[in-house]
Amino acid sequence: MEPHRVVRAILLTAGIVSLLAILALRLYAAVRTIPIRTPWDDSAIRKAARTEARQETLAAAVARLALPNAQPVLEGRLNAYQRWLVVGLKIARRIAPGQGELAFQVVNVLLLGLQTLTLALFAYWATRDWSFSSAFTFLWISAPVVFGMNRWILTENLVLAAGPILSFLAAYLLGKGVAAGPGSRSLVARAVEAGSLAYVIGLFSVAREYAAPSFLVIVASTVLGLVLQRRGPEAAVFASVTACFVVPLASPLAATLPSTIEKSGQDAFFHPLGEWLRHVAVHTVGPALTVALIVLAAAVVHQSIEGSGWSGNGGGATLPSRLRRELTGLRGLYWGHLILLASYLGAIGLLRNRVSRVAIMPMLTVTGLVLIGIRLSPRIRRALSTTPARMAALALVAASWSVCLYQLLVAFQGGKTYAHAAYRLEYYNHPLHLRPLRGPADTYVCFDLCPYDDVVLP
Repeated sequence: MEPHRVVRAILLTAGIVSLLAILALRLYAAVRTIPIRTPWDDSAIRKAARTEARQETLAAAVARLALPNAQPVLEGRLNAYQRWLVVGLKIARRIAPGQGELAFQVVNVLLLGLQTLTLALFAYWATRDWSFSSAFTFLWISAPVVFGMNRWILTENLVLAAGPILSFLAAYLLGKGVAAGPGSRSLVARAVEAGSLAYVIGLFSVAREYAAPSFLVIVASTVLGLVLQRRGPEAAVFASVTACFVVPLASPLAATLPSTIEKSGQDAFFHPLGEWLRHVAVHTVGPALTVALIVLAAAVVHQSIEGSGWSGNGGGATLPSRLRRELTGLRGLYWGHLILLASYLGAIGLLRNRVSRVAIMPMLTVTGLVLIGIRLSPRIRRALSTTPARMAALALVAASWSVCLYQLLVAFQGGKTYAHAAYRLEYYNHPLHLRPLRGPADTYVCFDLCPYDDVVLP
């Protein structure tokens, strides 16, 4: 067998086995280990979900989850995640009464599974290479903020699942182009597909208020891209369905604005940019995924600028025609992601309130940017199919396993002294085995000296 085929087979095997192994670890953590508990958002979310589950029937809970309606606001924050937990609780009480915490963990595992499936399909759609797709998906799922956060009962689990879903479904629709020629699908079939994809996008529309800009920009880029592709009926159906979800969101989003502004000024969460960047690279996104996203983002941005027609004389094209070309179809969605990324990074640079979770939206946006950019560039796809590129991907998979296993088995003495430092940058290296909780008021938070801290916190 040729060397490049051997390397491809090894990468494919490593990616698939790694994904299966880490999902098995997550199932074990859901069923056999103690969940993370803190005195903050997760306790309030648990309580709100249990209260709503007692007040609603299963049919009503499913309807609230699946149909357009105003999302709940909990302590000044959008909490669409609560609807998922309520449905999980209602189903669990019919199957195994008294297993509320396990029901919450099962919902999180489901959201992690949706991320895995979406990213695998998204990466394959972009590269047409299952070996790269499996490796990239593993780097994402094993990232500290993804795998570690999944044990918390926090709305970020829905945000992390929604991000790739929004980008992929919009890209898939725009990437189909204009159907033409013998055997093409009918206009009705294309409109139904656009409406179906819009419904799923609406279902995952806004999990938290800070994710609203991405949802709105992706929807706007998709509608504009369809119109410029002369797919007016599909654009109309897509816009109509998403509008059903956007309109009920206006009031909840407005209600979260005061709390968002107030929280951005709390100096307990202020951190220097250099400290934040180092922390995010190691403890949030993780070294392997950070390297992969930076390298791929640099490649696709360079390639897109080089081939966009904005450099040089643009082949004699007029400014309106060049602008139209860049906003049509997938290219418009690509530039929408690039604008979002620049906006998020600019906000991080300007604002001093930098907790670890601030990195989630740039991470989601650059993932969509990278995969859409690869789809648009045959040159990058060819480069990724080379033996050196696949060897680099193998090295990143190995590096990700090293970090993940340290977090699961070694960090903080295997969980015996585990603590989450209050008012500090979050740490997501959660061991598989945590010390038993001593009661309903016990948590894994330390306000004094923490195992990894050199300072006493106020």
